[in-house]
Amino acid sequence: MTSLAVALANRGKQTVKRLLRYDSRNSLRIRQIEAFTTFLEAANRKSRDLIEISPGWNRYWRALCLHYRSVDFPDFDICTDRTDQQYSMVIADQVRESCTD
Repeated sequence: MTSLAVALANRGKQTVKRLLRYDSRNSLRIRQIEAFTTFLEAANRKSRDLIEISPGWNRYWRALCLHYRSVDFPDFDICTDRTDQQYSMVIADQVRESCTD
C-alpha cells in the first residue's frame, strides 16, 4: 500500500469515528475523566499548577490546564521524590500502589 493510500485509509477511519461519535478515551476511565474535567472547570481550577505522575501516552490534561507538568514513574516516585516547585493539584491515577516502602 502506498503512503497516500495509507493516509486516505486513516483519514477515512477518523471520519467514521467522528461521525459515529466514537470516544477514543480508555473506556474504563471515561467517568473518571468526565468528573475530573468538571472539577477542573469549577472555580477556574484549570489555571492552577498541576502535575501528573506517569500519564503514559495520554496527556489529556495538558490541553485543559495552563500550567501542566508531567513526570514518569519510576524515574520520579511520588512517595520518595520531590520537585523544586509546589503544585496546587497532583494527578497520580493508579500510581500510588507502585510506590516502594
